[in-house]
Amino acid sequence: MDQDRIERFKALTEADPTNELGFFSLGRAYLDVGQPQNAVPALQRVIALNAAFSKAYALLGLAQHAAGDDKGAIETLTAGYRIAHDRGDLMPRNDMANLLKELGAAIPEIKAEELTAEDAAAGKIKCTHCGRIAAKMPEPPFGGDFGVHIRNSVCGPCFHEWIGQGTKVINELRLNLTEKTAQEVYDLHMKEYLNLP
Repeated sequence: MDQDRIERFKALTEADPTNELGFFSLGRAYLDVGQPQNAVPALQRVIALNAAFSKAYALLGLAQHAAGDDKGAIETLTAGYRIAHDRGDLMPRNDMANLLKELGAAIPEIKAEELTAEDAAAGKIKCTHCGRIAAKMPEPPFGGDFGVHIRNSVCGPCFHEWIGQGTKVINELRLNLTEKTAQEVYDLHMKEYLNLP
């Protein structure tokens, strides 16, 4: 099954060499099967296509480390850490900080905003995506517990940003959301993008 995923993503990237999500998924698939040396060029291609794709830096650093290139990993992770911070991508930033620590490298110091009791009482949240203090969305973006969880965790601008990114995920990965596996891929990308557990 893993080889099928790899072949599917390879076909996507060969058909469209500008498909950054296809290259990202290919790199992740190679990492999943323990082939970091193959993941490195796919993830480098993602960054060449979109230098602000912070999660790609995190996976590329991981792949470089697993392939034995710690110097390259530190350079990638340091650059990616700054990009993730500037974009408010907390989960990739934290992943990169942990790997930088593991490699014995310095982590740039950045002061984070903190949610105060007054902020919480005023209906504000600390957004899991951007890390900023912001008002909750007026309503959950969709029904159910997960919609409520998003409302309590993600600011409106970041969720609206996801809508555009989600459309890109559907189109570039050619997801048919009537299929359970496609829904799982979509949900995985949404959770990663919004930094939701």
